[in-house]
Amino acid sequence: MTPAYALLLTRKEAAKILCVSLRTVDELISNGGILVVRIGRSVRIRLSTLERFIEAKEGEQP
Repeated sequence: MTPAYALLLTRKEAAKILCVSLRTVDELISNGGILVVRIGRSVRIRLSTLERFIEAKEGEQP
């Protein structure tokens, strides 16, 4: 079983997983491409949300 803390990622961790800049992650969040969990001022991304985002992008043409 995955530890609970590993289920929520920071924006920086999400950027690293996607191999994109933090700015790109921020743009995806602001345009609704990636949904977030807000805890106080903190912004977190569910690992499952990021996985679904990646799966949805598979097979897309550039």
